Amino acid sequence: MTELTPRPERIGILLNPASGYVRRHLPSLRRRVAGITNAMVIEASSAGQIKGAVESLQLGPADLLVVIGGDGTLQAVLTATLRQAPLAAPYVLALPAGTTNMSASDLGIRSNPTAALQGLDNWLSGKTSAPAVRARAVLRVSDASLAPPQFGMFFGAGAIISGVRYFHSSVRPKGVHGALGPSLAFVRMLLSLLRSREHSLLPATPARLHLTPQPLLVPWLLILATTLDTLLLGSTPYWGREKAPMHFTAIAHRAPRLLRSLLFLLRGRSTATMSNNPAYVSHNLSHTAIDDLTEYLLDGEIFSSHGQLHLTATPAIRFIVL
Repeated sequence: MTELTPRPERIGILLNPASGYVRRHLPSLRRRVAGITNAMVIEASSAGQIKGAVESLQLGPADLLVVIGGDGTLQAVLTATLRQAPLAAPYVLALPAGTTNMSASDLGIRSNPTAALQGLDNWLSGKTSAPAVRARAVLRVSDASLAPPQFGMFFGAGAIISGVRYFHSSVRPKGVHGALGPSLAFVRMLLSLLRSREHSLLPATPARLHLTPQPLLVPWLLILATTLDTLLLGSTPYWGREKAPMHFTAIAHRAPRLLRSLLFLLRGRSTATMSNNPAYVSHNLSHTAIDDLTEYLLDGEIFSSHGQLHLTATPAIRFIVL
């Protein structure tokens, strides 16, 4: 990390009123952002609204974009920003105000949005020293269709999508707030591994991974790629040694000794079984391609896929850490 010395020339604040934390604290957050000097505030929820907001702000490399929402909000903001000006993105401050806030937490923002906004105001008014800057690549996901690419921090397929659907159908309706809900869904998925028979949360997902000279084609339990260092519940399920910004891991359906390897896997440590068996794959990459997926997850949002998927790590985005 480096220190950010110049104050931003312009500040744009995107507030998602539909995000979990924001929805419960909307009046106070509106008052707080209104007090940020010389900031332009726009409220937006849908991907289309967020795209319009980013375009209207017209922020450049010397400016700051504050995102108040969850992982899905940040994904939509990154997509709109990097489609518009991939080499001229502003500084970004991601505040954890959604149902899942894996990206903001990993980037170093763990205080609630109200406290973080106070810290931002203190810096802008000269009361505190400059914040740090953390440069982090973003995933660019594109397929064979003419649709424009999506950008985000966490890509998943297979059981990861099943876990998200389980959360929305069985956990969220019970009124579980904050990170507890996704964590419960994650634990429920892990418990499903204890069953000796097939389970709907653990589907076999056919896909061809272009990682080695010979593509890997087996039914996969899960596929993930991320530029984050730490995921849900502090897990780090990748153990590749290459120097590259994208962590990529895939586990085959019914991989041998999975239960025995699970704790090591979640901590990013390779066992003898994992090292010597093609059912366990983990590399650090700058680019890869996947065939045969019909859908994928990006920062909690599910997208359909058409043809070969390409995952590429972008040049680093500058995230500030208060």
